[in-house]
Amino acid sequence: MRRISRRAFLVGVIAGAAAATFYSYAEAQRVTVTRLRLGLSAKTAFLADTHTHGIGLVERQVLEILREESPEIILHCGDFIDELTGPLDRVRPYFSSMDAGEKYAVLGNHDYWCGRTMELKRLLKECGFRVLQNEVAESGIGRILGVDWRDDRRYDVEGRCADIVLAHDPNVALYSRGAELILAGHTHGGVKIGPLTILTNSAYTRGLYNLGSSILYVSRGLGSLIPLRPASPLELVIIE
Repeated sequence: MRRISRRAFLVGVIAGAAAATFYSYAEAQRVTVTRLRLGLSAKTAFLADTHTHGIGLVERQVLEILREESPEIILHCGDFIDELTGPLDRVRPYFSSMDAGEKYAVLGNHDYWCGRTMELKRLLKECGFRVLQNEVAESGIGRILGVDWRDDRRYDVEGRCADIVLAHDPNVALYSRGAELILAGHTHGGVKIGPLTILTNSAYTRGLYNLGSSILYVSRGLGSLIPLRPASPLELVIIE
């Protein structure tokens, strides 16, 4: 058997790493649309993990999709911004341009960890979002319970009467029973190769889960702190 030289091996490793990085970056620029038929009474756009730093290629794709789809309701499950987001005036046009008759949101871990939570909440209110922090809102698609992020990732949601649970953390599904639909993000889709989950930060990683009394959908989201998405293209979900 012919031996591979150390130099040839290192060149191969570097080339493979470069190709993987380029692929991951390309995935971070491509927005896909997932359509779910779940019997909602109004067309709903579900967004997650925008990690907005300004208006670029991804943000323009999202706004174009929303214009084409014309949802009646927009749900956002948090991580609007992160620690790398600059002045919030740079992101205001993005969120204010998301048109719908009703807009509801919860906050994610980076919305808290960035240290500008109150400023973000004021901006979202001015942009037409109602931010739900462990409270229920009556909406055109039923009662929505918005579950606030907790760093210990343990949630007291049992017995809360709602049709839909909107949360940043998919682990909410471990504590929530009774809602017909649970919507979450946070994972960025994890890292999967075929059916195998290589890396995840939650009990549920991506996609649709039938939990018996509830259906959980975990979005891959629309951004990242650092724009690398190995095998996990961006996702905007349309639910009807």
